[in-house]
Amino acid sequence: MGLMHVVAIAMIALSLSHSSMLVSGLYYKEIHVSLINMLEPGKNLHVHCKSKDDDLGDHFIGYNQNYTWGFHDNLFSSTLYWCGMDWTRTGGSTVSGSFEIYHARRDIYRCSSFCVWAIREDGLYSYNRGTDDWEFFFNWPSISKGADMKP
Repeated sequence: MGLMHVVAIAMIALSLSHSSMLVSGLYYKEIHVSLINMLEPGKNLHVHCKSKDDDLGDHFIGYNQNYTWGFHDNLFSSTLYWCGMDWTRTGGSTVSGSFEIYHARRDIYRCSSFCVWAIREDGLYSYNRGTDDWEFFFNWPSISKGADMKP
């Protein structure tokens, strides 16, 4: 094996040893995710989003405001972000749930490089760039027992 082959193999091994973000950042455009609070005036939405590698922390989104972040998909297009969300209904009951907000294999073509979510009282809607329409995506989880429910 000649010196050039050894150098080429070493360069390939070195480039593969870098983080997937760096490698994918060279090939993939940045992806942005935006959550819009569309609950109702005066209702704040608490969100805590994370991936396997990144914890984005707690954020409070006012009505008609948004929280947006960006990242690069990993080399294998398996990036997954999920968000825990909660808000308080008029009357005091808390509504909460955890949702897959970005899943590369599901979203890479559906929303391209900008995924937008409308968070509403009846659930979560995602904008589909392919159909140019909002799609109902997730229900808020059902409450099995609450203060105003009979056993």
